Amino acid sequence: MLFKNAFEQQPSLRFVYERLQFNSALGRQHLLNLPFCADDAQLTAEFDHLETFIALLRDESLRPVLSHLGQQIHQLNNIAPTLLSLENGAVLDDIQLFEIKKTAILTDVIAQDVSKLGISWLAYEPMDEVIHLLDPEQTHIPHFYVYSAYDEELACLREKMKTSRDSQETETYRFQAQEIEDRLRAELSEKLCPFSRALSLNLRNTASIDLLTAKARLALEWGACKPQIGDRHDLKMLTNPEIAATLEQKGRKFQPVSIAFGRETVLITGANMAGKSVLLQSLSLAQHLFQFGFFLPAESATLPIVDEVITSIGDRQSALSGLSSFAVEVLTIDRIIKTARDGKRVLALVDELARTTNPDEGRRMVNGFIRLSRKLGLTAVVTTHYSGLDVECKRLRVKGLRIPEGTDSLSIGHIADYMDYTLTETRDDEVPKEAFTIARLLRIDEEFLAECGK
Repeated sequence: MLFKNAFEQQPSLRFVYERLQFNSALGRQHLLNLPFCADDAQLTAEFDHLETFIALLRDESLRPVLSHLGQQIHQLNNIAPTLLSLENGAVLDDIQLFEIKKTAILTDVIAQDVSKLGISWLAYEPMDEVIHLLDPEQTHIPHFYVYSAYDEELACLREKMKTSRDSQETETYRFQAQEIEDRLRAELSEKLCPFSRALSLNLRNTASIDLLTAKARLALEWGACKPQIGDRHDLKMLTNPEIAATLEQKGRKFQPVSIAFGRETVLITGANMAGKSVLLQSLSLAQHLFQFGFFLPAESATLPIVDEVITSIGDRQSALSGLSSFAVEVLTIDRIIKTARDGKRVLALVDELARTTNPDEGRRMVNGFIRLSRKLGLTAVVTTHYSGLDVECKRLRVKGLRIPEGTDSLSIGHIADYMDYTLTETRDDEVPKEAFTIARLLRIDEEFLAECGK
């Protein structure tokens, strides 16, 4: 799975993508085509490189170099189609030759800045020969035409064109000059062909620098931590940046959450509005960010590498597929089971399984899924508001509503202010029953509440 394909499964990744500050389209495209990484050595290297870039951004003495580097990267374009044509032996036109000249000059300067910053793991290919071929007058100006310096006969013909007073004669000179120019373009293309891969490598290196710089800026903005690779999840004070930003606009704060679990099934109970769905969304985002090489918005974070994150959260998937919520739920559960049986490492995040069916069948489905998950050794986090579940598994409960003494009413906009989203381990299978408490504090019709209590 590529980053650009993960937006549908994890919509908050689009929020992250839009927060990143790139210097060029190269870095942006590099991220969009970044694969979900399941290799611990690659992830470790990416986290180490990102840590280095954060340190570079914090060093005020390096700001001039970083600013100059960003300006050079900003001028670069993605010339992959031109390089592909070159590698395939095509004769390039003046615009394509200009693109290569500009890229060679800029990446040569970028390589010097990279060296000053001590970034040793990115090795740039020297561009001296490419620049010499495309800049025979040694101006180092990023423009191109077939220079007179390439060929004495061409220079002579151009002088004759300038002094000729005979239009027919001038046209003859122009035709002869064009033949020479075409030959020179073919010769230049042939000489440049061996450098196509070096040019591509330099562009990839530059795209990596742009992406790492953007990731580092975001990590500083979030106060993010460097995640550790382990065999269990251990997240302390995890934040969901998108939801936090939305709450901030409303003058409220996101309450970070801490959770730890191994390769096991975790059952999380809590009343409605207790933040169970937000927790699963935050876990999904954290796992995706981790395996796309980002630092995490948490105080500390240890995560295992998985092959796939499969979520069943909310009704968005059913709306997109045109199926009922229940149909999408059971199809997702089936996919989780089949993927686990294929031997893949799966993180399954299931929110309120079978919430749209009757309570008896709903309990049976939750029980069945947890039992089978334990048999398969699946890592799963399942939320529910059902009580009376007859399963052995790790159980966590959201603390829920905490109403100060003396409070006799609440406004709808302030219920969340009294919610404690802290998770606490429990052996009790009962879930908090806060619906009527909330209804009374909201001053819902007393007769209706009385009828409900009969």
